[in-house]
Amino acid sequence: MTGEGVHNVYDDTALLAILVIIDALIDGLIIDVAVLQAAVDAIATLVEAEAILEETGGELTTDGTEQNVYINNAPAGVYEPRRLIIDFANQTVTETVRILVYYRIAPLGPWVIDDRETIVGVPVNAGISIDLKPTRYGVRVTMEKTAGTNRAYDWQVFYEV
Repeated sequence: MTGEGVHNVYDDTALLAILVIIDALIDGLIIDVAVLQAAVDAIATLVEAEAILEETGGELTTDGTEQNVYINNAPAGVYEPRRLIIDFANQTVTETVRILVYYRIAPLGPWVIDDRETIVGVPVNAGISIDLKPTRYGVRVTMEKTAGTNRAYDWQVFYEV
């Protein structure tokens, strides 16, 4: 045996073909990742634009007149107040208080009464909760002491921005 006819020639043609396929797959993945990142960025933008629940509040001391507890007189678009809570813990059996909820339903239109409630004496629950509706032109909640002593009432309202 002189080695004639025995050959062990290295042929990397198949390996190079596989590397070309792998490179194409990587290029496709890079494109897919870019598309996915654009979708994630779009979702993040939508989530950041979602409404955020905010609140404000204060204290109102009655004086025998109809007083604004809360008012958004002219929102810059559709406004979504959620709930107004008034603390009646200071009210005694001698007080009577009337709460009115108004909405403006036309630009610069009059306030239209939507709901009213009279609280006589000590309420069963000290926290009176009023659900508020979305509005385009304004919402107003007033309180009027009609009998008894002037009292201080804490309040808070929740709304979306």
